[in-house]
Amino acid sequence: MNCNNAVKWVIGGVMVTSSFTSYAEIVFNGFASLRATAADSDGGAPPFPTLHGDGDVSFSDESLFALQARADLSEGLSATVQMIAEGQDDFEVEARWAYVSYEINPQHTVSMGRFANPSFYQSEYQNVGYTHNFGRLPKAVYAGFDFTTIEGISLDSNFVFGEYALSTKLLYGSWRGTTYLAATQQDESFGFKDEISVRLELTKGWWTVYGGFFIVEIEGGSVDTNAILGNAQQAIALAQSQGASAAQVKAFEDAVTWDGKNGLYGYTGFHIDYDRVILDFEYADYGVEDSSDGFNQVWYTAFGYRVFDDTIVTLHHEKFLQDNKDLDFLNGVDQPTLKATGIAIRNSLALREFDGIGLSVRYDFHPNAALKFQYVAGEDTRPSVGDYSIWSAGVDLIF
Repeated sequence: MNCNNAVKWVIGGVMVTSSFTSYAEIVFNGFASLRATAADSDGGAPPFPTLHGDGDVSFSDESLFALQARADLSEGLSATVQMIAEGQDDFEVEARWAYVSYEINPQHTVSMGRFANPSFYQSEYQNVGYTHNFGRLPKAVYAGFDFTTIEGISLDSNFVFGEYALSTKLLYGSWRGTTYLAATQQDESFGFKDEISVRLELTKGWWTVYGGFFIVEIEGGSVDTNAILGNAQQAIALAQSQGASAAQVKAFEDAVTWDGKNGLYGYTGFHIDYDRVILDFEYADYGVEDSSDGFNQVWYTAFGYRVFDDTIVTLHHEKFLQDNKDLDFLNGVDQPTLKATGIAIRNSLALREFDGIGLSVRYDFHPNAALKFQYVAGEDTRPSVGDYSIWSAGVDLIF
């Protein structure tokens, strides 16, 4: 079980508190996805790190089980722990969420501990396949970031104005972990400091509009030391042999690294569910300011139709673009070899773009379970991938 000190503190607090309040009501619920998946590509490499790319069927790549326990400690105080086991990690159990909440009043609830990081609209429920109509959420937006959880404090609020309902979330926290980089073909460490996040969702009847953003200070970790500076050492040595000064090398290192820079993440979109028609759109833009990390512009659009009350067919288009043309971060680098190296690093980190078109079918054969089929085909700019296709079939359920 992977639990850091903060999570252990929350879990321990729940156990101790519960032992002294034997009257506390504990409610268990959970969700699961049991899915067979096969992915193939012209280049032979998997289109996404969580999938195999050899065309073989896998029953573990996208399968998972989760159990959540919520203890009502009375007078507005509660504690929640969510344990999740994913097939891609050999079903090793992890404490994904562990937090304590206090209901100040029916409108406002404050929480502290580890919980979902609201990077995108469905971040809090992206693992719960039953909550959406796709076989899998579009990868262009829901790429499976490692910072899907965060440790900190949040305030959730709900307001009603006539026929309108507004929900908001304010969050402050931090995160340290690893992320997969296509440039190095491995996980690299980095972190978030002092994340400030805001989310809003406005609903009236059959439509919802939403938006959110967060800003963080980046801790560079091995992204800086390995993926960026480690790969630049030969170029730095060449530039020094050409007469580059220590100040010029320092200006180059400051320009390309992430440490101490601002990470910016924002998203917006809408959801329409009217009669038998379902429309979804979500757009996100994110990256690290004044660094070698180009900003990403990603989105998906989806059209769904209820063929029957228990059957929904969804067609979607998704796209993932990276900006490698904005070179303002190199304005302070005047040594030609170092400037060319900075451009090369930007291009290597913006290594991939892709798009895809998918067809999903959802059949609710049980009040708590949905049978889903999905086929996605698209093109990835990486030569190791090229044209790709993914099909999957399985069951998403809640209990």
